[in-house]
Amino acid sequence: MPNWMGNIHALRNNVSSCNVPIDKNFRTTWSIQSHHENHPVWRGQKETDGTIHGDVVGVHLESCVSCMKCIEACPTSVFVHWTTDEWGEVVDPAREDDCILCLVCELVCPTDAIHVKGEGGSEETLDSLLHGA
Repeated sequence: MPNWMGNIHALRNNVSSCNVPIDKNFRTTWSIQSHHENHPVWRGQKETDGTIHGDVVGVHLESCVSCMKCIEACPTSVFVHWTTDEWGEVVDPAREDDCILCLVCELVCPTDAIHVKGEGGSEETLDSLLHGA
């Protein structure tokens, strides 16, 4: 079993108050605390809310289990692998300005740790990404 698979199993078995889906209203209910790689870093009102990186593409770091499915699925390479002391291995939307709003990252994320701003891409865009048309 690859090393990262052990991390996923360990994290999924560790029930924490932060291991919840991303708050899709974070852009209006959370506060920007700092910036990282040209995107905002958001914090909720409660300490247990966690941290979200990004604006166009938000990633709730406490919910990310580092499966890297979003990195593999994203057609514009929005995400990068990031290892931190606080969160361990996670993904960061370092190139969120390249996002085409196709929503593939949201679809493949097993923990709902990602939210893309806006209405998303068209059915035609999604079909071409999924079926190579």
